[in-house]
Amino acid sequence: MLRILLVDDDVIVRKWLRLVFESHDREFTVAGFAANGREALEFCRREGADIVITDMIMPDMDGMTFIQGLREWDLRTQVIILSNYADFSLAQKGLSFGAAEYLLKGEITEEELLEVTRRVGARLAGGDRPAARFWGFGTVQIGQIISGGWPETDAALDREMQRRAGRVWCLVFCQDAPGRPAGQGWAREAEAILSGLGLRAGMYVISDRVVAALVADEGGAQCAELAARLQTCTGGDGAPFSLGMDGPARSAEEVRLAFSHACEAARLRFFRGPGCVCVYEEDSREPGMDFQTATQQAYQFVKAGEWNRLKGLIDGVRSGSDRYSVEDIDRLRRLFNAVAEAVIHHAQVCCESAPQLQDTNPIAEIGSILFLDDLTEWLCRLICQCRDLVQRSAGEESMQRVLAYIEQNYMNELTLHTISEVAGFSPNYFCNVFKERTGKSVSSYLTDVRIEHAKRMLTTTGKSIHLIAEDVGYESPSYFIKVFKDMTGVTPNRFRKLNR
Repeated sequence: MLRILLVDDDVIVRKWLRLVFESHDREFTVAGFAANGREALEFCRREGADIVITDMIMPDMDGMTFIQGLREWDLRTQVIILSNYADFSLAQKGLSFGAAEYLLKGEITEEELLEVTRRVGARLAGGDRPAARFWGFGTVQIGQIISGGWPETDAALDREMQRRAGRVWCLVFCQDAPGRPAGQGWAREAEAILSGLGLRAGMYVISDRVVAALVADEGGAQCAELAARLQTCTGGDGAPFSLGMDGPARSAEEVRLAFSHACEAARLRFFRGPGCVCVYEEDSREPGMDFQTATQQAYQFVKAGEWNRLKGLIDGVRSGSDRYSVEDIDRLRRLFNAVAEAVIHHAQVCCESAPQLQDTNPIAEIGSILFLDDLTEWLCRLICQCRDLVQRSAGEESMQRVLAYIEQNYMNELTLHTISEVAGFSPNYFCNVFKERTGKSVSSYLTDVRIEHAKRMLTTTGKSIHLIAEDVGYESPSYFIKVFKDMTGVTPNRFRKLNR
């Protein structure tokens, strides 16, 4: 019976996991619980566990540090990472530290979790050793080769490569269709594709959506040739997976480096979209854009309510994708998260908490989106949603307050800054909202109000043109006469004669 340790800072998740495994008490026993990596490491040292199921982001000690601690103590415990984040770099790092599987909380079912745990348990017992398909190496040995720390396996691979005078290409298959069943099924599809191309390959499942492959290159295939053959298998847009690749490698050490490079290349699908083959290349390009400046500009646009300029900034980010490198992916995600947080906060301030946005979690949303185009579309939809909420909120109540203020103070010197303060918005943003609501600029509307009051005085009082000009807010009678004529087509004196 396998002893399971459940590690998560979320009590609800721990309770759910406990129910999953306790309902199969003939196979598993829940040995304990921990709220962070430090508690988990102490438990493993003190009491031991066969399998640990752990979150990644936790207080005090995160999942990655915990896994590293296990390996430093040479504990045989197998680790399954159960994370909220569909971040390929986390999966890669988890594998390099010795994790057995990387699963997503929002996508894994109870049945799939149990099956993965059984598979890891079989590996622990030495039962996960299928018939050798790659130069005599099975699944377990392939995992040992790409993760490192297994001198005997490395030496065996080096001897085999020398004997065969062969080379190895490293491929990383990444599932692009989240709706497809996760796990081993599509990995078998990938293996069948390589076999159909006449390639001798061994597969290793990194996570439920990422599979590594070592491909024997005994014929001296060139990189471009291999990439072209693989490209025809992905089927273009909408294909079930993308590929990262690097090689050839001529030793176990080079295989690990090639695997790391293939993982890095696979991340470029973020820019290129689904169904692509990404070949690793040394990247010496300068950063594609100044992300700090872009973030500051975004904050300014949000504060000023300049929604179109904000969307233009995001569109500009997307259009520059050919200039970005792998290092820019995390910067882009941070930029998009900053923009999302800013527009949500702005909408909530303007709309009395905006309940429509309370369930929106930018970090989770952005972390689950695989491609830049999809991420940009999501952010633009969020911007439009927040814009509509703010503009509706700036509607009747706010506008009535402003119009009443103008009506009561038209005879005084009114500036855009003064009027916008009454509305509670910045001057630039207030101009946009005011024009959308009234069809006129603030100055045009104020002029209309002043001229209407001047008309009333001209027809109901005997005041001079000079006094009427002062009463409606014009210091210069000559300028008042000009504006009046531009608005009515006649001078004030002529208007008085025609309407008395």
